[in-house]
Amino acid sequence: MRGTKFSIVGKDKNQIEISFSRKWHHSAWNSTVPLNVDKRYILRRGSAGFYTYTILERPEGWPDFEMDQVRIVLKPDSEMFHFMAISDKIQRVMPTAEDRKLGRQLAYSEAVLLTHPGNPALKGEVDDKYEYSIENRDDKVHGWMSKKLGVGIWVISPSDEYVAGGPLKQDLTSHVGPILLSMFTSTHYTGKDLNTRYRDGKPWRKVYGPVFVYLNSVSGRPRRSYRKLWRDAKSHMKKEVRKWPYGFLQSEHFPCADQRGSVAGQLLVGDKYVNQTLMTANNAYVGLAAPGKAGSWQTDAKGYQFWTRANEEGYFLIKNVRPGNYNLYAFVPGIIGDYKFEANITIKPGSETDLGAIVYHPPRNGPTLWEIGVPDRTASEFFIPDPKPFLTNKLYTHILFRQYGLWDRYTELYPHHDLVYRIGNSKCHQDWFFAHVPRKTGNKTYTAATWQIVFKLRKPSFAGNYTLHLALASAHASELQVRFNDKSVKKPHFSTGLIGKDNAVARHGIHGLYRLYSIPVPRRLLRRGSNRIYLTQSRSNDAFRGIMYDYVRFEGPRELLVDREG
Repeated sequence: MRGTKFSIVGKDKNQIEISFSRKWHHSAWNSTVPLNVDKRYILRRGSAGFYTYTILERPEGWPDFEMDQVRIVLKPDSEMFHFMAISDKIQRVMPTAEDRKLGRQLAYSEAVLLTHPGNPALKGEVDDKYEYSIENRDDKVHGWMSKKLGVGIWVISPSDEYVAGGPLKQDLTSHVGPILLSMFTSTHYTGKDLNTRYRDGKPWRKVYGPVFVYLNSVSGRPRRSYRKLWRDAKSHMKKEVRKWPYGFLQSEHFPCADQRGSVAGQLLVGDKYVNQTLMTANNAYVGLAAPGKAGSWQTDAKGYQFWTRANEEGYFLIKNVRPGNYNLYAFVPGIIGDYKFEANITIKPGSETDLGAIVYHPPRNGPTLWEIGVPDRTASEFFIPDPKPFLTNKLYTHILFRQYGLWDRYTELYPHHDLVYRIGNSKCHQDWFFAHVPRKTGNKTYTAATWQIVFKLRKPSFAGNYTLHLALASAHASELQVRFNDKSVKKPHFSTGLIGKDNAVARHGIHGLYRLYSIPVPRRLLRRGSNRIYLTQSRSNDAFRGIMYDYVRFEGPRELLVDREG
C-alpha cells in the first residue's frame, strides 16, 4: 500500500497532518489491489509521538477481490530494543532474529526451539509469534523497550471500533524482529471466515485508526527502566482513551464526539428452567455491529463495531457510535448462545437511543440433566496439561494454553484408549482434555479420536425429545460426529460437516470462532440405565485438526420433571 502522492492536509503552529495516497486504476490490476489508499500521519506540538490512520475505499463497480490482513508494522532498531511488554504479566527479554535462525524449527515455521541464543538464559525455550497474541478487548498498549537507551516505543490503541471480529478476537501484538504491530483485521484464530470480501462492485470505505505511536524515556538506574517505561506507557494510554474520539483529525470521514450517538438499555435473561423470574445479564458483552444474523459480528471485517460491558444489573451504555445502521448484539458469560435485538438501530449525530429493558431467551428445550464445562466461549476450564520440559516458554507458567506442543500430550495421557467422561464422577478440569485432537499413531500419522460421555437415565421419558447442546470454542478443519449408544453405526446421528479454519490448537489459542449446535435426541436412541454419547472428530490428516469445546449440556424433554440422579 505504497503512497504515490504526498500532500499536507492541514497545518498550524500546533499540528501538521500529512497524507501519502494512491489512486487505483484498472490498468494496475495485475500489480496492485483495487483500493484507494490514503495513509495519514499527525504530529502535534508537545506530543511525544505521532498519530497514524488510513482510509481505504472502493468506488462502485470495482472488481472483486479478498483481503486477509490490514495492519501497521513498525520495526525498532534490533541492536537497541530487546525487551517486549504486552501486559503487566506478559513482558520479557526477547530472543533475536539471529537466535531463531540458529535454532531448530519445530512443527511449523513460526515455532523455533532456541538452541544457541546469544542470551544463555533463553536456551531451551520455544519462541513463536502466536504465543504473544492477545484479545482485542485487552490490546490497548504494547511495545518494546531499550535498557541501553532508557527509551520505549509503544502502539496505543484508544479504541477498537475499527478492528475486525469483535472483543474476543485474538491477534498478534509484537514478536521477534523486533516487530511492533497494530492489527486492524486478519484471519488469525478465525480462518477465511473473517476474510474481507469485496463483491459485486459494491462501494465501501473504512477508516482504520488512529493509533498513537508513543515514545517515552526515563533517567536513572537502567535496572529499573523497564518498569518505569511500562508504567508511563500505561498511564499515557489512559489519557489517549479519555480523549477518544479525537477532535483534531482533518478527514471528513472520521466523526468527532458531537457527530456521534449512543445506545443505552438493560439486558435481562429469561430461562424458566433456571429461574422463574427474569435474571439480570451480569457483565454481558453488548455491542453494535453491521446488520446480520445473531453472532455474525464474529465474521464482520468491513464494518465498525462498538462494544461495552453491562453492569451487575444488566444496564449498558454504548457511547461514541459513528452514524449508520446497526444491529445490537450481546452474549452473556454463563449463558449459551447469541442475542440479537429484533429491530435495526439507526445512529444519527447527537442521537441518544434508549432501548429500555430487553430480554434474551437463550436456547432451551427442557430441564438440564447434566452439563460439562462453563459457557464462557473458551476451553480454559478444561484440563490443560503441562508442556514438555524441553518445549517451554518460561513467560507462560501462569497461562498454560500459550505453551507450545500441548496437542501432542493427548496421546501421551491416553496411550491405550480415548477419553471417557463419566457424569457424576469425572471433573471437567481434570478429566476433559482441552482439545479434541487426533491420536498420534506414528511418525506424522494420526487417527480419529472418539470421546465418550457416560451417563444414567432411570427411565427415558416418552414426553418428547431430549436435547444435546454442543457449544464449540474452536474448530480447525474438523468434523464432529455424534452417535448415541451405538459407536458402530455408519451414519452418525449428527454431524457438523467440515467446519473451521481458526488454527487455535497450533497457535496456542484457547478459543477461535464460537459455534453452537442444539441436537434433538429422540427417546428411541436412549436406554434405561447406562447411556453413552460418542463424540468423534473424524478428520485426522494432521496433528492440528481439532475441536475445543466450550460447554456441553444434556436436557430432558420440556415436560419432564428434573431428576438430578438420572
